[in-house]
Amino acid sequence: MPSEANKKNGHGYLAARARVETQIAQLAKTRGISVHAEIDPGPAFSSAEGHQIQLTCGRSRRVVTVDHETFVDEEFFRTLVLHQLQAAIEELANSA
Repeated sequence: MPSEANKKNGHGYLAARARVETQIAQLAKTRGISVHAEIDPGPAFSSAEGHQIQLTCGRSRRVVTVDHETFVDEEFFRTLVLHQLQAAIEELANSA
């Protein structure tokens, strides 16, 4: 089992992070809003809980938490999490 440090520094994590950032940018562009995304911000969030995706638009913020295996697996992420990101961005667009 990978250590917590390896989870956040491994190739799979870095590739997943880039993919997620691209997906968020595409979803925000579709809604016509600018969304700032932070993945695993700061040391306060424990990677033992998974990964945290913070989405901010203006003063509004939404947070989606994802376990590590789902985060790094593209198909699982698309099936289990992408709709949550889409809903969060929709909420941000409606609150802007």
